[in-house]
Amino acid sequence: MDTFRKFIAGVCAVLFIISGIATLFAFNIEWKAFDSATYKRAFEKQNLYERIPALLANALFTFINQNVNTDPYLKAITVDDWQVTIATLLPPLELKATTDLALDSVFDYVNNRSDTAVISLLPLKSTLLGPAGITVAKQILQAQPDCTTEQLLQIGLGLLNGDIALCNPPEEMLGLVTPMIESQFQAMTLTIPDEIILIGDTPIDPQADPRVRLTQARTLLKITPVFPLLFLFGVTIFGVRSLVDWLKWWGWPFLLTGAASSVLALIGSPVLGWIIQRVMQIEGSVFIPPILLSALGETVSVVSAEILSPVAIEGSILAFFGLLMVLVGIFVTKQRARLI
Repeated sequence: MDTFRKFIAGVCAVLFIISGIATLFAFNIEWKAFDSATYKRAFEKQNLYERIPALLANALFTFINQNVNTDPYLKAITVDDWQVTIATLLPPLELKATTDLALDSVFDYVNNRSDTAVISLLPLKSTLLGPAGITVAKQILQAQPDCTTEQLLQIGLGLLNGDIALCNPPEEMLGLVTPMIESQFQAMTLTIPDEIILIGDTPIDPQADPRVRLTQARTLLKITPVFPLLFLFGVTIFGVRSLVDWLKWWGWPFLLTGAASSVLALIGSPVLGWIIQRVMQIEGSVFIPPILLSALGETVSVVSAEILSPVAIEGSILAFFGLLMVLVGIFVTKQRARLI
């Protein structure tokens, strides 16, 4: 009977180690992988905020060219023109704040706190409507090919009807058309939306919403700590009969669970990074906006480190207490043997 009891305690100890390692990883994945703060730190470490003008330019260019009611002048502005404009007008802190709000919005959607994810264009619009917008409009014109005779005629007629061709006019004419540029550019800027919807622009059947499956998976991750606790209870019931038994039957599982978790956390970053990359590729069209997909893909290594760093710390703490219990158990056993 005693042998059977110890056998069951041993099985529970092995299951505790396996489930304990899985729990440390599952808990930290659920804690870190769905928090926008993790990706903000990754953007900071990877210097990805510098790429935001290009991402915003692509988003704005795509929206403008897909909207049939957009002014033709805006449609003629290239992605490179928008990128230079955004980089020129918005200071780095403003770009960072805009990106952070977009990441918050994406993860509000993923976490089912919102039905859409958006990126704000209000900072850009407010700047374009000011004096800087006129300077940008002139820079865009000067970056174009020189005006042809037909375009110059169009500009001349535009002084009467308020339209201007998208070309580089002669220097002497630029001052003449500046008031028209100002009024036309400001009118067009007002047609730019305050925000662009990144995810959720089309209604989704609640039954088919992929966030339902994601919530179910995350619920499973959250309840994983229950399993090692149950196995630890089994170890206690079947294995512990004295203080030394408790130190031994808890100490060794704690030590092995913590040590294995720490080692796996230190060497497992490439594996976890590969898994995150695969998830992004599979679910990218659902959870991750296309304009952010490449940038978020570059954060994989940093995000993996953000997730695994707490696992290594928690594992080390667990291993320390396990080792301490084992050493105390050995000491108590030796002391008792001397007394006998």
